[in-house]
Amino acid sequence: MRDGALRRLTVATCAVALGWAAQPARAAAPAVQIELTAPDRLTEGDRARVVAEVTLPEGNDRPVLLTPSSEGTAIEVVRGRLLRADAEDPDARPLRFRIPIVARGPGTAVLRVEVLGHHCDRRCRPLRAESQLVLRVHRN
Repeated sequence: MRDGALRRLTVATCAVALGWAAQPARAAAPAVQIELTAPDRLTEGDRARVVAEVTLPEGNDRPVLLTPSSEGTAIEVVRGRLLRADAEDPDARPLRFRIPIVARGPGTAVLRVEVLGHHCDRRCRPLRAESQLVLRVHRN
């Protein structure tokens, strides 16, 4: 690359960086917290539930989507999507979901949970949070 082209690229990069810095800071979306609780012990063949407690920002009564997935072959998630209406009490704080799983075989698996929603005060902003839990399945 020639010196002139490099200088133009550097000046353009600086101008873009300065333009971004001059924009007002956007308010961050309120935090979402997810706490996962595993069954005491999982044995091959068990049907169990992992409890997910989701704490949303104060006053949030909007739709929520909870998507559990698993990594590994030790467990299988029985239901891949849960909505606010699937919570034990859709109006409670925190929301409490029971995620059904099946222990397929001995070993270790990772249960991942993603929560999506939105929060509106003066304007609406997306909410997103993830959590994970390592589960160990024992032989019969």
